[in-house]
Amino acid sequence: MNDDSYLQEPKVTAWLSSLAQAGCSVQEVTPLQLLHRSNGELLFALLKLDATGPDGNRLLPYIFVRGHACIIVPLLRNRATGAERFLMVQQRRTGHGHLCLEFPAGMLDREIDDPAGVALRELREETGLRIEPRRLHKLCEKPMYSSPGATDEAIHYFGCIVELDADDFASFEGRLGGSASEYEIIRATLKTREDAEKANMSLQAQLGFFLFDRARPALEERNAAA
Repeated sequence: MNDDSYLQEPKVTAWLSSLAQAGCSVQEVTPLQLLHRSNGELLFALLKLDATGPDGNRLLPYIFVRGHACIIVPLLRNRATGAERFLMVQQRRTGHGHLCLEFPAGMLDREIDDPAGVALRELREETGLRIEPRRLHKLCEKPMYSSPGATDEAIHYFGCIVELDADDFASFEGRLGGSASEYEIIRATLKTREDAEKANMSLQAQLGFFLFDRARPALEERNAAA
């Protein structure tokens, strides 16, 4: 617990930087639990914090540092019929034990400065869909914090519209993806908005639909120019 190397991890330095930018003063950070990946990279950190805000009041003393993440909302369009389906994934989640219907997503970890690059990679690894970077559209200018009372996690949302031939369009249903070494068993699925919302248990997915709707005109323009 005396090794302070975790303080140099990008997710930790980014969190400390955000506190400083907000005018907070940090007196001490104490690691309570550090979890690392097999390559030595910091995965999660439970920290005890002694810090005050710009008003002089103390901040809550505990923080779960997991770093920022990205989510991509892909809409596939059948070029022959015009049918549209959201490309989503299903995986069983430890938080509730159920199969969870989600959009492709991933943690940025040490690639905190390249959320778009991580989004493209996660989309490819989880669903098999490969797109050019120019097809990717930011759904919000700033990352959205998921639970700032307890964690530093903020999520970058991206979206895309991809037109495919009929066979390619249908081929994404049931594709398997994910990394076995990271305990990921992921199945891709094509869903209408109505069916997805009926099965949805994820606040992040619901926000993805909202942000996609808001950015739909820009997404259509980007697709037309692709």
